[in-house]
Amino acid sequence: MAPFPQDGLHTATPGQVLQLDTQQLENWDTAFISFLWDVKQAANHAGVQFDPSTLPGPAQRLLALLPPEPAKPPAAQKAPAPFLDRVGDKTLRCLDETGTVAVMAAETAKGALKALTGKSGMRLKDLATDLWNAGPSALLIVGIVNFLVGAILAFVGLIELRRFAADIYVANLVGIACAREISAIMTAIVMAGRTGGAYAARISTMLGNEEIDALEVSGIPVSTYILLPSILSLSLMMPLLYIYGTIIAIFGGFVVAMTMMSGTAIGYLTTTVNGIALHEFIFGFIKSFFFAGFIALAACRVGLKAGRSAADVGIAATRAVVIGIVGVIAMDALFAIIANVLDI
Repeated sequence: MAPFPQDGLHTATPGQVLQLDTQQLENWDTAFISFLWDVKQAANHAGVQFDPSTLPGPAQRLLALLPPEPAKPPAAQKAPAPFLDRVGDKTLRCLDETGTVAVMAAETAKGALKALTGKSGMRLKDLATDLWNAGPSALLIVGIVNFLVGAILAFVGLIELRRFAADIYVANLVGIACAREISAIMTAIVMAGRTGGAYAARISTMLGNEEIDALEVSGIPVSTYILLPSILSLSLMMPLLYIYGTIIAIFGGFVVAMTMMSGTAIGYLTTTVNGIALHEFIFGFIKSFFFAGFIALAACRVGLKAGRSAADVGIAATRAVVIGIVGVIAMDALFAIIANVLDI
């Protein structure tokens, strides 16, 4: 605090009492309170006791509301770290998170192998509940999305192919596109928003309620008791949902094609069956499995990193959905490169 300027108090003896004569005071405002506070600070600095008893009652109450000392100036902000330091710090954090997720994946795989022998410590009730939530409960939304996507793809394809009198090839277009790419991606996006967000919200809520801490104190591994049923159920159900979604998407394209084409239903279905090779389904099936594993691992990790407040639950759910969707699209691009290299 800056030193007070020279005034009459610097000659006062420490311990004396300072009082103000306010008998002739009639009208006053907040400027008077500010003056009194300055006088009180100067008296404290000189070692003189300030006595407010002679002040008007309202002035005493207002003066009592003010802090005893002036507020300290805000600390000077630190200069931002150099650019390379910030990049290095973010890189190390990214590598650390990658290693943590890899350890979670390894523990899940180990727990899945132990589950085959019944020694994983996972409750079958939890697995059955997660299987239901990640599978049959999602059939409606997955079916609606894939049906509409297949219908839209058939509609756009018919408009373009009709220019070349190649309407019948819309069956190949819808079948191959849905089996190889679209159904796997759309199903994964739906599950990232539906199941991935639910996983993150559930785990972050348990973290806020100190249930995770209770499990750790009791010696119950969180990876087996909570993470394993969630990751295993989504990894098992997603490929099956992909097959279901592909069939529904092809049916959506069939419905649109039958309303806009002059061909027969048998001809359309025959073209579809002959145009889709088995390896297209295998490729999409494998992608769906990896998509599911990534979504579940990312959601569980986000939930475990969340804070303990109610707001952090929503933040964790939103972050899990965003990471899941972006990660699925990035993984699909990687699979496309691999398929191109391997000529699949």
